[in-house]
Formats: sequence, structure tokens, C-alpha cells
Amino acid sequence: MANAAGTLPFMGLVVGDREVRPLTADEVMRMVEAGVLGEDEPVELLHGVLTAVSPKSAEHGSVVARLVRWLVESDPERLLDIRIGHPLLVPDSTSLPEPDVLVTAASAPGNRHPTTALLVVEVAVSSLRIDTTIKAPLYAAADVPEYWIVDVAGRRLDVFTDPTPDGYAEHAALAPPQSVRPRDIDADPLALAELFAGV
Repeated sequence: MANAAGTLPFMGLVVGDREVRPLTADEVMRMVEAGVLGEDEPVELLHGVLTAVSPKSAEHGSVVARLVRWLVESDPERLLDIRIGHPLLVPDSTSLPEPDVLVTAASAPGNRHPTTALLVVEVAVSSLRIDTTIKAPLYAAADVPEYWIVDVAGRRLDVFTDPTPDGYAEHAALAPPQSVRPRDIDADPLALAELFAGV
């Protein structure tokens, strides 16, 4: 089994004696355009399979709101484009992850989904395993320089940096009362005690 920053080989699915044909990101986007899948359908394409996304808890919503407020307040000149739950086009054509928070430069084209980001954040209430073993390699392959996983139950922030073709080379685990600052975004320090307060 790969570590959190490394690649995880895709395990092909089989029904009876037949392999399951994986869906592609392009096919799923066309399904949404045709109305076969609703834009708010609680699914996410990972390695060719539409996976069910758990309903968002109150804790999840609070942490996402705090992250967005911190990013907006740190960006008075509006140099950043902050997206919530929007797809990221990764090199793996059978995956279309939808990070909780995705940050790009405001100059990035707005008429298509981004292919990379300055920062990607996943808020893990019930998705920690997926976020670490499946999504980390996908974001590294998309050359996202910094990936955060907010582990709500563990009250810690996992910071992955230095993407390689095999995953992230560096990992740091932070917890209150520490603060964190993204490497490629000019943002104020984020106090983890405030991020986790009351959740």
C-alpha cells in the first residue's frame, strides 16, 4: 500500500468475469451537460468510478467557510480566484476530483475548469482515507504545489508540498496552537486554533 504522498495503483473492478469499463472526465462532463447527471449530484469521479460523496456536515461547512473568509480577507486586491467544490482537470483522464477549496490566480481562464492550482484544500470529516491515498497523487500529478488536508476529527492540518510524478515529496503535520501560511499565496498566517474552534 502506498503512503499518503505516493501513487496508489488503480485496482480494476470486475463484475462476474467482466472488467468494468472506466468512465472518463470528458464523458462525465458531457453527462452533466446533457442533464443525465445533475450539477449538484453528490458524486465524484475517481479512477473511472463515480463515487458517492457523503453529505456535508455542519463541521465541514464551518471549516470551509473559515478557510474562504481567511483567503478573501488576505486578498484585498482580488488577485486570487477562490472556488468551492469545483472540478480540477487532472492528467488522469478517468478522474475529476472536486476539492473543497481550490485557489488559482485571478488571471486564469474562467471559461473552463483549471488544470492546476496554487493551493488545494480538502476538509476531511469522513473522507480522510480518500483524501490521502487517492487524491494526493492526483493533485501532485496536476502539479499543484501545495495540498492541505484539514483533518477535523484529528484537529490537525496535513500539508503536502513538492509534487513529483509519484506524489508529494514533503509532508508536514501541524496542529493548534501552530499557524500556517501557503508558500505560493501572499496570505496572512492562518491560526489553526481559530480554524478548529468549536468544531
